[in-house]
Amino acid sequence: MFYWRTKQQLGDALRMKRIKLGFSQEYISLETSIDRMGLSALENGKANPTLFILLKLSGVLRIKLWRILREINV
Repeated sequence: MFYWRTKQQLGDALRMKRIKLGFSQEYISLETSIDRMGLSALENGKANPTLFILLKLSGVLRIKLWRILREINV
């Protein structure tokens, strides 16, 4: 699998989960201390998230990190 495709799939999975929960990017930003522009870049597959960022997001989105990674077949 190409790396850029994995980044896009990760961003899509995070965005879908956020929307499903009814959370805005602003809310996620406040809860995780990740700026909204960085979150937007991540959701659009344009950022390289660290493990720490993924763990913070998975906590706020109420999903285990391994489930997110399984969804995108990593």
